[in-house]
Amino acid sequence: MVDPPERAIFEGQTEDLLSDRLARQIRISILRGDNPAGSRLNLDEMKGRYDVSLSPLREALSRLTAEGFVRFEAKRGFRVSEMSSANLGEITTIRRLCEPVAIRESVLHGDDDWEERVAAAAHMLGKRVAAEPSPISAAEWESAHRKFHLAVLSGCGMPMLMHFCSTLMDLQDRYRLQLAKGGAYSRRADGEHLALLDACLTRNAQLAEKLALEHIDRTHQELLAAMGGTPLPVANTRAGTRRRKS
Repeated sequence: MVDPPERAIFEGQTEDLLSDRLARQIRISILRGDNPAGSRLNLDEMKGRYDVSLSPLREALSRLTAEGFVRFEAKRGFRVSEMSSANLGEITTIRRLCEPVAIRESVLHGDDDWEERVAAAAHMLGKRVAAEPSPISAAEWESAHRKFHLAVLSGCGMPMLMHFCSTLMDLQDRYRLQLAKGGAYSRRADGEHLALLDACLTRNAQLAEKLALEHIDRTHQELLAAMGGTPLPVANTRAGTRRRKS
């Protein structure tokens, strides 16, 4: 059974809202590794844990299946998706297709509110990097890191693209949270974040796109190495990308 505060998230909600929040909670558990890759998701156990009925639970798991966190096997039920170098490469390749578009559109068309969101998110991320290492500061850095990257993309004016980018970040973060050494990653990435911030605020769309791709690629190489694999380039998706003047 879940602790009372966790269960309270789900009390008194309509089924649609309940399945949304339930999917988010299960996604977090998968990201943290509480549900190991390949493990079976026992519906009866989960019904008791979250104190919910079968219908919203199935809806939540179906949503996570569509996102790539869970897979369904006929007659065997739901399982947490496997982690592999091939899967990581696929995630990275699709991120390289989606994020440059969102970043380019944000830099070219983002308004003053977008600039303020990006600057504020970068400021909070910088504070988290400077914090003394601890489980709490690590969790706060993860939250600030995600908010910064989403803020950079948020000026694109394309909600569907934002959803895709957010899901892809989560899928890659699953690997990073379970494989990478957070302190070393945050220190290495800090300079890249500052460079991306400067490119955004100076409205240099071409440079922002380039920096984002390099950031994605470096993260991919670090994760692949942590898995024990040989770092190999992911598919180069830039050749066919339409360019605009920054």
